[in-house]
Amino acid sequence: MSVDHILRLTVRFHVGAYRREADLALPAGSALADLIPEIVALCGAPRISRPWQATTAAGLPIDPALPLHQTSLDHGSVVVLSPRHETPAPVIRDAAESLAAAPSGSRPEGMAVAGTLAGCAGAAVLVAQWEPLSHALATAALIALVMLLWRRGSVALSLAAIGCATAAAAVFVGEASADPFDYSTLSWQALSAGTALVLTLLLTAVIGGPGPRIGSALIAVTGLVAIAALAAHLPSPDAPAALVVAAGMLGMAIIPGSAVRAAGLKIPRLPTAGQDLQVADAVQPDVNRRARRALRIHEGLAVGTALGVIPALLYLGYQGGGFILGLCVAVAGATIVHAGRHHQAATVWAWLSVGLTALVGVCLAMGDHPFQIVVALGVVSAAISAPMWAAKVPDLEPTTVVWWERAESLAIAASLPLAAHVAGLFLLIRGLG
Repeated sequence: MSVDHILRLTVRFHVGAYRREADLALPAGSALADLIPEIVALCGAPRISRPWQATTAAGLPIDPALPLHQTSLDHGSVVVLSPRHETPAPVIRDAAESLAAAPSGSRPEGMAVAGTLAGCAGAAVLVAQWEPLSHALATAALIALVMLLWRRGSVALSLAAIGCATAAAAVFVGEASADPFDYSTLSWQALSAGTALVLTLLLTAVIGGPGPRIGSALIAVTGLVAIAALAAHLPSPDAPAALVVAAGMLGMAIIPGSAVRAAGLKIPRLPTAGQDLQVADAVQPDVNRRARRALRIHEGLAVGTALGVIPALLYLGYQGGGFILGLCVAVAGATIVHAGRHHQAATVWAWLSVGLTALVGVCLAMGDHPFQIVVALGVVSAAISAPMWAAKVPDLEPTTVVWWERAESLAIAASLPLAAHVAGLFLLIRGLG
């Protein structure tokens, strides 16, 4: 037989879990229908009750009645043999059958947890009839924690327990105080509420807490509230808001590294000169899981910090003043540039919200001085024209990006002494002298 009358093909068998292939030289003038029985016997493929279906490697069917030289096969082509699967005939449904077969959407979930939450609220109302409100809230928190043992991982039950415990601590301090609305009492209420929140969060984390994203957000908010509570004892009434803004700016710089360390990620080590090369061979086996955890922690810390800084900026802007205006300008520049360096939507929107709120604070803090008016007009003009220049930001040259990053660092550095001045720390230090 001439070589031109032979096709060298790779025949693959796909029969359930059976996988085998063989390189065969087949007569080009023969059809697959004639060759398949001999190929099956030659390769030792299992016998099947259905007809064989021949396809290419891409799944295109091959007519088994045509000679091989009349098909699209060439030397080196792949022929896949598998049992033929019949396509089910279409079923014509009437209106009622179509409605019954239509997808009904996802099944509602959380009904049992909703019942538990309603029961917690009812128990708190009943206890409040005979006991103080703090005892009623503590009872609701205890019930939510107990039920969390049966429904581990429930975010709603975790948040209910944390919220009730936090409120119970704050209300208890108010009940024990002679003047619940005194400035010092409010400070102690915030500290006790933050302590209760952290302790309950740790307890729910052991049982099956709300997750790293929500947990880190609550920790960030608690830290800022604690700073505001401690700053309430300073002479300046603007000290709590100013120090919260300063803490937010410091947090923006240290949050990425803190998230990496909290997730347990280790930076790969490179051997120094003369050091054993095996130092660089150590690889964490669960690095992907830790990386996802680090991203969630980072998002939670960013969102929690934003939730604490935004009301502080609005309060400071309402107070007004030249130093507050400068502080809002520095915060806006630092956070907006920092937001553009992230890729996670939650992180970007968290820092961008802080920056946009700082822009509003600039307008609120504007006084009668011409320079303050010019600064406010420039900020408003830049915000209004954002659709005109925002599309060009991704195309900036690397050297320009480096200068923007330096401007961000400068803005963070400028915001700290401005916040300290607004908080009255410099006057306090001068008074000590």
